Amino acid sequence: MYNNNWFIVPKPKPAAKLRLFCFPYAGGQAAIYFPLARLLSDQIELVAVQLPGRGNRMFEPALTSAAEIAQVVVPEILAQADKPVALLGYSNGCLQAYEAAWRLQQVTKVQHVFMAARSAPQLGVKREPIHLLADQEFRRELALLGGTPQELLAYDELMELMLPTLRADFKLGYDYECPPVKPLPIDMTSLAGRADKDIPVENVQAWQQLFAASCSHHLLDGDHFFINTQLAEMARIIETTLQTCWQTAPVTTLTKPVALSG
Repeated sequence: MYNNNWFIVPKPKPAAKLRLFCFPYAGGQAAIYFPLARLLSDQIELVAVQLPGRGNRMFEPALTSAAEIAQVVVPEILAQADKPVALLGYSNGCLQAYEAAWRLQQVTKVQHVFMAARSAPQLGVKREPIHLLADQEFRRELALLGGTPQELLAYDELMELMLPTLRADFKLGYDYECPPVKPLPIDMTSLAGRADKDIPVENVQAWQQLFAASCSHHLLDGDHFFINTQLAEMARIIETTLQTCWQTAPVTTLTKPVALSG
């Protein structure tokens, strides 16, 4: 199981009732979800998605399209769909989670989707295309955003290796266009930081326009990276939300032969 480069399971849970596949923020790697995995009960097995260009895949070229990422990773998720499946995206990862949810829903049931710290894509992009800046300017913008560790920003050799991946991630977010599809029949939960200066709360809550099932919203203390300070609260919300999924969901089965579009 998980014999591919796309997934890391920081805490395997053979008796888990549900698998939660988690997509990272721009520049992030699977390791950002390791602490969350330790806080979740044995009922939820967290599967962290490791994208090309980071961690153990550092020397692979990064992908610049959420649709392209989903097209490749969804068959890998389906291979692990012997248990109910839920998805979580954080910031940029929301776009990948949304694209994955759309494709998965064509062939199987997605129990729930969590969207954290990202404006809904139908609102458009307000941020400048910082991925087009020269290296030093780009690094200054990364420092201001706060998601890149200072020790990494100060390490010139490592930053030289990471810059193409970071540029690819920000290009992905800037270029993304919301596909003209019907709202997904999946339950959705949004999570927003109370002190997030970049993403207004209502922009995160606007994800509900893309989902046709039950939607709930949570406002957490902290800025854009509340995942670093409010992890216990995130775990509580996830646990409480998903509890009904494994109590009511049958073993996941494909609803039709796998033939993914998009």
